Amino acid sequence: MTRSHPLDEIPAQLWRLVTLARHRVLMFDYDGTLAPFRVERHEANPTPGSIELLRRIAATGHTTIGIVSGRPLLEVEQLVGNVPATFVGEHGWERRAPDGSLLQRPIPPPTQEALTRAFESSNGKPWSARLERKRTAVVFHARGLPEAQAAEWSSECEAAWSAIAQEGRVSLDAIQGGIEIRARGCNKGTAALSLLTHAPDGSIGVFVGDDATDEDAFDALRDWGFGIRVGPRTGPTTAMGTLPSCDAVTAFLTEWLDLTTRPDETPLVPS
Repeated sequence: MTRSHPLDEIPAQLWRLVTLARHRVLMFDYDGTLAPFRVERHEANPTPGSIELLRRIAATGHTTIGIVSGRPLLEVEQLVGNVPATFVGEHGWERRAPDGSLLQRPIPPPTQEALTRAFESSNGKPWSARLERKRTAVVFHARGLPEAQAAEWSSECEAAWSAIAQEGRVSLDAIQGGIEIRARGCNKGTAALSLLTHAPDGSIGVFVGDDATDEDAFDALRDWGFGIRVGPRTGPTTAMGTLPSCDAVTAFLTEWLDLTTRPDETPLVPS
């Protein structure tokens, strides 16, 4: 039996275009992509070797790195550490550039009011202790629950928030390990296009992610690059390639570094 390689489902066309591009914008989701999922979110550490590879890729000057997460900005920055990247939090509502400049988009008051109602509607519910209140979203975390309990509470949570979502100010999504109700107006697709817009002319964009919310980025980049889905194929996706696991993301980074390092240049390895 022939053993599969972790990069088997990355199309050769991607590598050709990445190699020939004048510049590249390489973007990653965090949870389920750079870091395996954990029941305790603060324990979701990056896959060994991935952060060093990101630093080395950024140091070549040929690739701009973006970390685009649904987590709050400060949270994902603390988990990733010192990488010369643009960090995007809460699906694009906040962003910090490598020079330290911060952009935090204001939330319209009616949207804030809708999120507050969603959060307060859960008071007294058996799953209320599993809620995370962000600036632009409320998330019910089901990870770690018995399967039947997770399904029951997810269904109850979705039903409780559905009428609020139907008002049009917020979206309601099933995400990996839970349910999220969040402000409309920014998503990973708009964030990915913004990063690509600020890159040098002729750049190609690649977004690597694992979740339903990453599909917005895959869609947005279809004319400008590629989406890569991490994890087993469990449903439709617009990604052009797949990686089987977070460990395979490290193999992808290694290949990226090898292909984009100019023969006459040596990448700078941070001490």
